[in-house]
Amino acid sequence: MTNLLSARPAAEPDARPRLPALDGLRGLAVAGVLLFHAGHLSGGFLGVDLFFVLSGYLITDLLLRDHTRSLTVFWGRRIRRLWPALAVLLPGVTLLTWAFGSPELLRTALADGPWVQLNLANWHLLAESAGYWDRFGPGRVFGHLWSVAVEEQFYLLWPLVVFGLRRQRAVALAAGLGALASLGLMLVLTDPDRVYTGTDTRAFALLLGALAATEPVREWVKRTLPSWTAVPLALGLALAWLLVDGEKSPMLFQGGLFALSLAAALLILLAPGSVLDRGLCWQPLRGLGLVSYGLYLWHWPVFLLLSKEKTGLDGWLWTVLVCAVSLGLAVLSKVLVEDPIRYRAAWARGRTGLAAFAASLVVVALTWIVLPRPATAAIDTSALGGRPAVSANGPKVSKVLFMGDSIAEGLALPLTAAAKASGLTLKSMAAAGGGGVVGPLAESTWAELPRVLTEFRPDVVVYQVTTYDWGSQAEQRAGYQRLVREAGGAKVVFVTMPPIRPDDFYAEHMAELGRTTAAVKEAGGEVLDSREVWGETYQRERDGRIERSSDGIHTCPAGAARFTAWLLDGLAARYSGIARVSPDTWANTGWAADKRFHGC
Repeated sequence: MTNLLSARPAAEPDARPRLPALDGLRGLAVAGVLLFHAGHLSGGFLGVDLFFVLSGYLITDLLLRDHTRSLTVFWGRRIRRLWPALAVLLPGVTLLTWAFGSPELLRTALADGPWVQLNLANWHLLAESAGYWDRFGPGRVFGHLWSVAVEEQFYLLWPLVVFGLRRQRAVALAAGLGALASLGLMLVLTDPDRVYTGTDTRAFALLLGALAATEPVREWVKRTLPSWTAVPLALGLALAWLLVDGEKSPMLFQGGLFALSLAAALLILLAPGSVLDRGLCWQPLRGLGLVSYGLYLWHWPVFLLLSKEKTGLDGWLWTVLVCAVSLGLAVLSKVLVEDPIRYRAAWARGRTGLAAFAASLVVVALTWIVLPRPATAAIDTSALGGRPAVSANGPKVSKVLFMGDSIAEGLALPLTAAAKASGLTLKSMAAAGGGGVVGPLAESTWAELPRVLTEFRPDVVVYQVTTYDWGSQAEQRAGYQRLVREAGGAKVVFVTMPPIRPDDFYAEHMAELGRTTAAVKEAGGEVLDSREVWGETYQRERDGRIERSSDGIHTCPAGAARFTAWLLDGLAARYSGIARVSPDTWANTGWAADKRFHGC
């Protein structure tokens, strides 16, 4: 690491002299992210916000000092800085995943890779409902690159503003107003995943850094705030990193992230030359900052490919191993790929540079075409036997509304295919990280449900009890009774929650979830006990078939198919209008390859 410091190439043209303290801040940011992903620092994800603010500050400072006012020159420098490491990472990690990873890990890599290449990974993940806070979501080796996409979108658009306005005060005004507009969007949008990974709702961090880079703001801070205020700012950020816990800290998404980004912007201005300067200039910390880009790129794929399950290690021993491997790859990336192309390769500039860039884009794109997709296991329909009872005079059913959380999202896939084959129309309101009618995430469900009921007019509402149905039994009963009332003339069928294998996130709520069955029985409506499908406790395999995900929560295609046959039999025994069809008509119609099945 020290050698990297002594051998560091000269700064980019027209930039301010490099401030070692900012390298130290960058080192702290990447260390926080690594510790968060390793499970040791609940607020370490806030290192990404520090990255954003630093990027906004440094890029805006560079743009304001760039007297050439050339977008092509600026974008050329950004491409040489960012693309070479990505051009190695994307096919390299995909090939490693193909060779050593699980089928679902390869499936998501091939699906996400093109969007990373297009700098749209954050919007792709939102469209895929691959929530950042979904602790049991599918492993995605490129899932962390949503933040790189946000930065690259900023690098594409913000120079147009700076070069268009030219004057420092105008740039400061644009950055300030843009940051406030981004804050406004954060306050209006309620979904933590949408707020956290959307470019528009995270732009305030980059723009606050940009605001700090302008001369009027820089001078005002120097006149107004003494350098010692860097200490309480740093302590406040450190306290947040220690105490906040993602989506369980709602204040983050109600202005907290803005406040922390503002503190980071002030710290960037005040830390150099303050009492913190010596600590931030500590060479190992600076060295970590100098390889932070490559370290951020490589750490998450390493964490997944060298998982605790594969290595047989746990705790700090596993953390030290994966962090050491990630750091080694980051140093190799910087020494062999990033710095040579960025600073010394004459061919990387001009027409030859453009040709090389285009060729590398094609080579990386071929990765997503050439590598074969993993085959999807066929569903054994012989295991989908059903009960013979069919109602001849029960209420007639033609439309079914299915509700629940991410477990229900997976179950809805075969349900939709089977319902169609049975003459039913099924609509799913299942939602990852929510979807419930009781507990901390029910608000969005109640906001949407009246419209869906009015427009869809279901005959039956099937509610799969969610893993977020937290609260007292009285609170749970009230939520379920409200669903019965809101459903109006539609019948309500409650399906009890499948047994789960809790981790630390769910452990404190298991007693509450254990009361849900009693609460639904008190609420009115029909109750179907899913223990008939899943058993009393979590079972990954049944009769040699993998039915539940390795995460201990979700279902696999074989289990989802058996649940579907069971649920349709249960509905057919109570309501008329449901045609009995062979599972062969819906069990192997393509839904089992969906990305929402993972860990199978």
